[in-house]
Amino acid sequence: MKPRRFLILAGTTAVFLGAILAGPRTASARQMSDQQKKMMEQMSDQDKKMMEMMTKYGTPAKQHEMLKKYVGEWDVETKAWPNPGAEPVAGKGMEKNELIFDGRYVKCQFEGAMMGMKFRGLEIIGYDLLKNKYIAFWIDNMSTGFLTTTGTLDASGKVLTDTGEYPDPMSAGKKMQKVKNVTTFMEDGKFKFEMFMIGADGKEVKSFEIIATRKMM
Repeated sequence: MKPRRFLILAGTTAVFLGAILAGPRTASARQMSDQQKKMMEQMSDQDKKMMEMMTKYGTPAKQHEMLKKYVGEWDVETKAWPNPGAEPVAGKGMEKNELIFDGRYVKCQFEGAMMGMKFRGLEIIGYDLLKNKYIAFWIDNMSTGFLTTTGTLDASGKVLTDTGEYPDPMSAGKKMQKVKNVTTFMEDGKFKFEMFMIGADGKEVKSFEIIATRKMM
């Protein structure tokens, strides 16, 4: 059996066992508990180890608490720099963010304007317990590509810095543009998002900024 096929089967088995052992908490809970007990008795040591690993890396941890800071509806003010040194183009928009999959990820939906054109974007942010990194991917209505970034939270728990790259359309997709994003959660409850383009020489040029203010309910 090929290693990849074995890994797929092993993962599927672990998920299946997890679903059975979790069981629904209904009026038949006692019956399910007996089934779970029987299942545990029949599991091999390897199956039990797989279950422990799946449970460990599938359960939200303290790092996921940070995602709650994004939750809510926000009014946003944007600035975009079309060229280095140019005056920024200001805009406004809104962002609606919610936790999904029991707090494992936060889904961020943005609507606004970019250079006078309607702009919509979707971002999913989470924390990968295997990679020990925050990971995000972004898609929008002005591109057919994906921007995936990975990063870390600073010691204060208030600044998330992540980096990634995407195909540069100005080079017909033949070159990759490196980016750095910095999200700062401020004392007044707002958060600031900054995007920097990283040149071949390693220099960073600020290209986009968002200041998000929570809407008053």
